Amino acid sequence: MLLGGTARAQDVPPAQIAAIRAEGLSHGQAATIATDLADGIGGRLTWSPNLERANRWAERQLAGIGLGNVHREPIAERGLSWRQETVWLRMTAPDSMMVVAQAAPWSVGSQGDQQGEAVVASIATVDDFAQYRGRLAGKVVLLGDPRAPILSDTPLAQRLQSEADVEAALAPIRRYFTIRPDRLKKFATDGDFRAKLGAFLAAERPAMVVTASRALPHGGDSGLLTVDEPPLPARGQAWRPGQRVPFPILIAEPEAYNRMARLAQGGVPVSLAWRIDVAEQGAGSAANIVAEMPGTDRRLSREVVVVGAHLDSWAAGTGATDNGAGVAMVIEAMRLLRHAGVQPRRTIRVVLYAGEEQGLLGAQSYAETHLGRVPRSQSSEQAAIPVESWRAPVGPLAALPEWRRVAAVFNVDGGSGRMRGVFTGGNNPAMAARVRDWLAPLADLGGARVFDESNWPADQWVFSSIGLPTLSFLQDPLDYDSRAHHTNMDMAERLVPADLAINAVTLATLIAQAATDDERLPRPPLSPVQETGR
Repeated sequence: MLLGGTARAQDVPPAQIAAIRAEGLSHGQAATIATDLADGIGGRLTWSPNLERANRWAERQLAGIGLGNVHREPIAERGLSWRQETVWLRMTAPDSMMVVAQAAPWSVGSQGDQQGEAVVASIATVDDFAQYRGRLAGKVVLLGDPRAPILSDTPLAQRLQSEADVEAALAPIRRYFTIRPDRLKKFATDGDFRAKLGAFLAAERPAMVVTASRALPHGGDSGLLTVDEPPLPARGQAWRPGQRVPFPILIAEPEAYNRMARLAQGGVPVSLAWRIDVAEQGAGSAANIVAEMPGTDRRLSREVVVVGAHLDSWAAGTGATDNGAGVAMVIEAMRLLRHAGVQPRRTIRVVLYAGEEQGLLGAQSYAETHLGRVPRSQSSEQAAIPVESWRAPVGPLAALPEWRRVAAVFNVDGGSGRMRGVFTGGNNPAMAARVRDWLAPLADLGGARVFDESNWPADQWVFSSIGLPTLSFLQDPLDYDSRAHHTNMDMAERLVPADLAINAVTLATLIAQAATDDERLPRPPLSPVQETGR
């Protein structure tokens, strides 16, 4: 529908939009789908047995709503199949204290019950190695000084209820891209230091390393475990068999860590007992899950609207909001299209990515297999950047034929909160105008804003970096950044069913419009491009 209210021949019929809305708001299943994934499968670390279980679950879900060509596409990177099974940590002297802790992803096990004396190692630079050399063998290394949890002066859960709220939410995203060059340079220096720190500690042969759970950006991290990228080795790539360190690593909640560290630094002997049992199956492969709703138009059916969300998660919680919510919204949106009888002119392709948390691996693999590849710098500084599509290009896009046939790419990865706006990737005002038209029937749901700029660089970044129109979403933060993101509290309790229902209706409507619009969807400029016939 145009802003002036005049219907175009290629618009989705209003009756179908109404049917999507009525079914989604009255009988929505997104919360049920997300809870089934989070509770029934749990955390879905890439290459783990649980991700394989989630793959089978996703295949059943997609086939069950009537999508076709459901299949797997292996991603390029192989990694360790790993799962923590029994993990506990206890201070035994000078007092008895149970410590909430989990193993850092891909940590080695402890080989049974262990005991040891704790020592604090405050190591910030390579120059600090000297004072600890010869002192750490057989010790439990508390790596880092006590860290005071951030006291938040804002509500732990927030909604974007006004334009001022929306602008406040956009500010850190915009600032990220302003300081991005410096952040990428810091990856190199941090990676170099962590590689040297890992080698130093391995040579010192500690019994175990314990770190405090990292701070969350908006406070609320008190008592939580944030368990994501391992602190060692460089760039957290412990999933590479040849790179993980030979000693166990535990992440402890900050208050307990602080107590142990304060005692040890004050000269009080601190003894710990622990056990870490892990299940490993060596290096294996992971896969994206792909399914399709075929296009019906002879002219446009070869074009593709890609709708994606990442199926993997970290291991501390059950990945309910990151990104079970996004997966559920995608599945529910496709169910709503089927329920409303939408006959897309373009083919709609669902891709549930693996390996997002390890550096957009699934999206990158999909893009290179189907769309093309941009050669990236392999300098030492650039190679330290963990996401390939963030590295500096050194040549043109070698575009495969399907690259020209991708009409748009959707990505959903913003938690459970209500959608308040759509990002169209930047430098594409014509696409932003088109999306505003598509959102007009949903203006009363509160998400009709459109931003012709980049969102946080999640999976959609891979596609925007090769010149494709990408759509992602600004959502109510709720407690995503203060309690849920990569934490042991990312459970079904973080889901908001009413928001998920509205989001699925919004997503389904946008997908239907993108797959039906008669005109070629606008693309941002990209040069140069080298066509290839492969």
